[in-house]
Amino acid sequence: MEDIYDKWVMQLREGSYEAFSELYMYYSNKLYSFILAQTKNVSLSEDIVQETFMKLWNMREQLDCYGNVNALIFTIARNLIIDSFRKQVAQLDFEDYRQACDKLSSFATPEEQLDYYESVDRIRQVKKLLSKRACQIYEMSREKNMPIQEIAESLNLSSQTVKNYLTSTLKIFRRELSR
Repeated sequence: MEDIYDKWVMQLREGSYEAFSELYMYYSNKLYSFILAQTKNVSLSEDIVQETFMKLWNMREQLDCYGNVNALIFTIARNLIIDSFRKQVAQLDFEDYRQACDKLSSFATPEEQLDYYESVDRIRQVKKLLSKRACQIYEMSREKNMPIQEIAESLNLSSQTVKNYLTSTLKIFRRELSR
């Protein structure tokens, strides 16, 4: 069976859709089960399976035809799972909280209004601690919901630089808002 893997990988390197389909058919169910066991989320698992195979297709020219394609596919998926968990942890839940409050009651109680305005004020205070660039990137990412790549392009920065700014900025927010 290993010979068939090598054949599929060699054909995939040459851009063969048939070899890609064979790899997809062979691995997609196993990969889905693995991802679902980790994420416990059907939709996220389906997305990660698709993204895994998209990454495999995009990196097809760099594939080693004698490497372990099974390990490669599952490593890509594992990294995507970790990335999705990081995104979930990095997101501030304040916006979700505010939306939930809006849905529960169209008329906020005075206490809820006070909590809201105090939260907004605390966020403003934390933003004052940030550099101008960090604040700009935070606002584009969290307040305007712009993707990292779009932020990077609009500010003429690399995606990694934007990610680094967001990571350090969110650490500051977590530290200051947990006080």
